Amino acid sequence: MNSRLLLLLSIILFSCLTVKAENEDTVCVNQLAVSVLVMSPGEAVYSQFGHVAMRIESPEQHYDYCFSFEEVPGLTGMLEFFLGKTDAHMNAVPTAKFLETYKQEGRQVKQYTLSLNSRQRQELWQQLKDDCVNDEWRKFNLLQNNCSSVSLRAIENALGDEKIDFNGWPEQFKMINGDGVRYLSRLSPWLEFWNMTFLGTESDTYWEHEQQMSPELMPDVLKMASLVSDDNTKRPLVIGEKELLPLVNEYEPSPLTPARVFAFFLIFTIITTFAQFKWGLNVVPRAIDVLLMSVVTLGGLLLIHTSFVSGLFGVHWNWYLIPFNPLPFVIWMLCRKQQWFNKVYLLYTVVLVLFILATPLSHQLDLPHQLITATLAVRCMSKC
Repeated sequence: MNSRLLLLLSIILFSCLTVKAENEDTVCVNQLAVSVLVMSPGEAVYSQFGHVAMRIESPEQHYDYCFSFEEVPGLTGMLEFFLGKTDAHMNAVPTAKFLETYKQEGRQVKQYTLSLNSRQRQELWQQLKDDCVNDEWRKFNLLQNNCSSVSLRAIENALGDEKIDFNGWPEQFKMINGDGVRYLSRLSPWLEFWNMTFLGTESDTYWEHEQQMSPELMPDVLKMASLVSDDNTKRPLVIGEKELLPLVNEYEPSPLTPARVFAFFLIFTIITTFAQFKWGLNVVPRAIDVLLMSVVTLGGLLLIHTSFVSGLFGVHWNWYLIPFNPLPFVIWMLCRKQQWFNKVYLLYTVVLVLFILATPLSHQLDLPHQLITATLAVRCMSKC
């Protein structure tokens, strides 16, 4: 009898082992709690949508880690971000240390506890740990591979025979892509400007819901969802919600919005162009010409790369390649000494004016970009 009791106690003790080392496994899965953490927007370009992470905790076993799909520190700039070249990876960080960063930035953190069973918690935990050491989903992408979609995909992959019934979607998921991106970027006008610059014809289509997922929309989606088994038994996906950190520093967008900056530049260009004709003041207009030609050429090359090479939003046509492309610079280099060259400016002016008139035809075309187009038209018209 004593040997049987000793054997039983040994089995219980073995099944509830606590792992002290970071890379070892904890066996007592029933004591684990799985949550989704949603962070409010930050000031860095890659955090202005907010952030999502997964939390695995067991107070009884002194285990508490956050698994976060995030950019590799020091390697991310705005250019790399919008070229789809951002290196990212799944990273496991002790929750106290993870939250400290957001506390210092004054960002809100909310926790949504999931109603996963023991096997699903084990599968999700193992999957997250495996992602920390392999190269899967290495490139950060605004759509297919971001913190929200990677977290949601990890949950779905851990469900086994069950599936998520999302029970409808928030209204934002019913927006056409251009309007949806503007809505999610509304707190950062410059981020909205960059997004719409590269979005192209994707603006006029509808993405899959997983591709539309963002930290802002994640809580409503999770709270509306249910887990459904093979026998159609349902239970809520989220069984608990609490605020871990309050919002202290709300992100404030710059008052110097793209529309205001480019409107001022257009007015300045009109004034200097008038001064050029009235009083022969050529220095400033020529400087504007150099700046505009650089924007058209370099911006066009960037648009070509982003639209057809990087795959940031998928391979697509970009409407802004009509006014912004390297062709004007090539023609200027090859033909500027020809007598008929001024007619090229006239043709380009007509193209720019028609492009401005086409604004209602695509959800990509908007005021800030068309103000730049109008500035180009003013300078081209002055040379006709």
